[in-house]
Amino acid sequence: MKHYNALALLASLLAVSLVVSALRTRRLSAGPPRREIRVGFVGNSFTYYNDLPGVLSRATGVACDACTRGGASLASLLRDGGDGTGLAAVRFAKAALARARGADAAAKAEAAEAQRVAADATTNQLPAAARDLRAFLGDVQRDVVVVQDFSRGPIKTRDEGVEALRTLAPLLREARVVVLFSTWAYDNKLTRADDDLRDTAAMAKGLAEGYEEYARALRAAGVETIAIAPVGAAFELVRAGDEAQWRSLFARDGYHPSPVGTYLAARVLHRTVATALGRETEITWDQNVPADSDLADLADVARKACEAGAPSMGML
Repeated sequence: MKHYNALALLASLLAVSLVVSALRTRRLSAGPPRREIRVGFVGNSFTYYNDLPGVLSRATGVACDACTRGGASLASLLRDGGDGTGLAAVRFAKAALARARGADAAAKAEAAEAQRVAADATTNQLPAAARDLRAFLGDVQRDVVVVQDFSRGPIKTRDEGVEALRTLAPLLREARVVVLFSTWAYDNKLTRADDDLRDTAAMAKGLAEGYEEYARALRAAGVETIAIAPVGAAFELVRAGDEAQWRSLFARDGYHPSPVGTYLAARVLHRTVATALGRETEITWDQNVPADSDLADLADVARKACEAGAPSMGML
């Protein structure tokens, strides 16, 4: 992969996202009315950093909402509830802005994106903060529910995650598809992870195996259509090709995604959701990316990760 300043290109894409949304609305209004596709997110800061639901919604036109809380596992989110993606995004933005004072160019670029997220969260009309997970899952009929556990939960507390999913299964069955958001291994050059998580390849493998076990648990609990979004596998494909490029997918803490990392996650989720619903020609990514750009490379990585994972990590 080419080494690049993807943040600058990503910022330009985000700047035109509202125009894209307006054009899509205009285009769809010209034909017969179609039911809106609804996607609900359940997770923590790996979901709300850089407003992943919003990135997916603005690029594809699906309607997204979320129940999230920083540091939450599925079990703790079930027990304690969420605090809303928009509110969490504001907290992230404030933290990034504070880190950028007197910092290097990368931190300032991260802060600029954080400023945009904060502005979106404070000026746009946001849904009410989702606090009770059961109420969130039961309040509207959704086509897809995207489920993300604590970043090391599928390795460290897998049994707890399985039990939480069994409890939630009656509500998750109401969605047409449950998508498991299989996350990435840390950049351990920056983190202070436990010793048994410091082997990046081993952690990535353990996370993938954990989400596969979660899928089996949901199937046993009567959830019929399950897909795994192999975001962690996409991160590993980038690492295999260019380690410096892989590091650009992380925020400065080595755990959370940078805006570029969120972009890659959104591309994987887009392909997973569209394929699972059988609507690939309808749910399209409508932000134009130059063919020779590095974001185009990441879109291709997302495609390869989804295609490679299809037999064991896709539709189950």
